[in-house]
Amino acid sequence: MAFKQLKDLIEWITEYHELLEQQYETLAGMRKDERMHMALSFLASREHIQAEAKEDFLQDADDDLMDAWLVDSQQFDSRRIPGQIPACTGCLDIQDILKNIPGSHKTLTEMYELRSKLAQNDREAELFRELASSQQAEARLQSRDIGRLEMY
Repeated sequence: MAFKQLKDLIEWITEYHELLEQQYETLAGMRKDERMHMALSFLASREHIQAEAKEDFLQDADDDLMDAWLVDSQQFDSRRIPGQIPACTGCLDIQDILKNIPGSHKTLTEMYELRSKLAQNDREAELFRELASSQQAEARLQSRDIGRLEMY
């Protein structure tokens, strides 16, 4: 998949969050342990919120910005990203989940940071800086809340 315009990238990011949501829901359904089920269901709900936020953003975004053409980079091959989503197949306990969270957010954060550097204008650069900051905050929130679950 090659992105042409900024809106195409935002649509793909929405799909990324939806894939993670589905992955966590599937894993939650396979777990009998109540804590694991709660943790994975929580992560699925957070990914759902992220996907909805990107959909809402697309609805409200400035068409001129969303129609902007992106500069491609050899440093970032977007077609490989779905394969980089951590599967968390070994998520046998809360510690495994805590190890998986940073990886699932790192890919997007790095993409946002690169896109900020490649931006054609200040509005585009600011958008990607905000997305990177938001992604890092979400990773911290998820790690904190899953860590709290483990304490109890």
